[in-house]
Amino acid sequence: MHSLHTNKKENTSSSENITIKQTDELINFPQDVKWEYRNFNNWSHEIKIDQVPCCIPESVEQVLAVVNWAWQQNYKVRPIGQSHNWSPLILNAKEDAPKNLILMDLQPHFTQVTIEQSSPASIVTAQTGVLMEALMTQMEAHGLGFTATPAPGDLTLGGVLAIGGHGTAINARGEDNEPGHTYGSLSNAILSLSAVVWDKERQQYILKVFKRTELSCAPLLTHLGSALILEVQLQAGKNQHLRCESITDISAAELFAFSQDKENKPQTVSHFLDKSGRVEVILFPFTPKPWLKVWSIAPEKPDSSVEVTEPYNYPFSDNISDLVSGILEACLDVEPALTPILGQFQYFYTDLLLSTSRKDIWGWSKNLLLYVKPTTLRVTANGYAILTRRADIQRVLNVFYRQWRTLLGEFAVDGEFPINGPIEVRVTGLDTSSEVIDKNAVAPGLSPLRPRPDEPEWDVAVWLDILTFPITQYAHQFLRKFEQWLFKEFNGTYAAARVEWSKGWAYSENAAWEDEDIIKNNIPASFNEGQPVDNNWTAVISLLNTYDPHHIFRSPLLEKLLSVDSQ
Repeated sequence: MHSLHTNKKENTSSSENITIKQTDELINFPQDVKWEYRNFNNWSHEIKIDQVPCCIPESVEQVLAVVNWAWQQNYKVRPIGQSHNWSPLILNAKEDAPKNLILMDLQPHFTQVTIEQSSPASIVTAQTGVLMEALMTQMEAHGLGFTATPAPGDLTLGGVLAIGGHGTAINARGEDNEPGHTYGSLSNAILSLSAVVWDKERQQYILKVFKRTELSCAPLLTHLGSALILEVQLQAGKNQHLRCESITDISAAELFAFSQDKENKPQTVSHFLDKSGRVEVILFPFTPKPWLKVWSIAPEKPDSSVEVTEPYNYPFSDNISDLVSGILEACLDVEPALTPILGQFQYFYTDLLLSTSRKDIWGWSKNLLLYVKPTTLRVTANGYAILTRRADIQRVLNVFYRQWRTLLGEFAVDGEFPINGPIEVRVTGLDTSSEVIDKNAVAPGLSPLRPRPDEPEWDVAVWLDILTFPITQYAHQFLRKFEQWLFKEFNGTYAAARVEWSKGWAYSENAAWEDEDIIKNNIPASFNEGQPVDNNWTAVISLLNTYDPHHIFRSPLLEKLLSVDSQ
């Protein structure tokens, strides 16, 4: 246990969150709360800040003690989760450790999970420091599972819910919604939550329970890091056996075709969605054929499938060290013209290793939904959700694919190769209230997947991501051009764009999260258009200000994004 004013900690690890030998003061810090200095490092290594104080509370009382201390001392408090994030929702890049900031790590002590099996859906009560793999493992033991989740299993539940984490799933044709299952973000499974909020009468921060049927809950369901959630109740459905087939011999031109040819039935993304409801497309640059994953519900193991009993079943893509990742990035920085060769190598390597194993696997949902480890390539990514009709999925994909290829070609003509990672495409349902077992459930106010009441036919979201190594030359110029096109193309006529909070967006010529027009106009408009006045962007921000009037949970990016001018 640390003393009241002084923290001394030896350098004990070479990991990313290394502790530093340091002596410093946190004036009047609660003496029973442990804390230490850490090096903060986000997923893509673009945000590296040394010697940041981080507390490790052991109870709700200690959390409240730290939060109220922070308010009184004019400090900021930010839960760190696993820092598996690209956008600076916690710390800004290229800055020294802020003088008035303390991180909070809930993972050591806020991991309790209890499960109440009931009808029509079971209730999972979980503290937000639990990792997704641990949560899903406990659910699996009780015969429960989610429809879709983010692919990494080392994310904290709190981190996933904060940014509207999602997987890939819509209903296959003829597939009925099973009780407890949802097809949007994980936030749509929330039934209630416990949040640390300001109490005006007591003049302090307290823990308060919010129910999903209360409008006051809406801003907290996907809060971007502007709130502190300690526990949630989630609905969960019966666990499912899934089959995942990897297909590498269909051309991108066919998968992304904008085809009305019903007789020839081309193998488009929509074709596989109709058949199975769950797809992911990974297309490396300068290659003609992507890696297509198709998941389907399969109660019995198909004869051709290999049964798997653990997650992370693609070791060839999941066991790439930081050293190898760094060497590849450095090589491309010196010789960008190697980009097409790298893309072709990645495709052939993937195709070769899939042909020998793991091309057709079957097992419980957890073991097929979790397939990304921290030892994959440390690339950066932009991200957008395109809301549209199911009938317009191919139209969205076709214009996206053509624009991506056009921009790659334009830059290549000038000898520039700004994108050396793949594009990734997934399709999900929206955060519809009808999938929640509580009647009158409110929509998550800031979820990219919240429906548009004025566009009731828009029932899906197409997720578009472009990946590249962080230091790649001309990447920001490329991604800015792409983003400007994206908001112009998906302007509400047949589809509308929202940003994916955890990824890159608002690109200037030099960096992400800097374009004032996107931040002040496009993003607020995407949450105002078609929404009721009591749960649109303006109303949500107003409630968040009530819950945290001192803004102790907000990063500089959130201060800018959630300012009163963003209306």
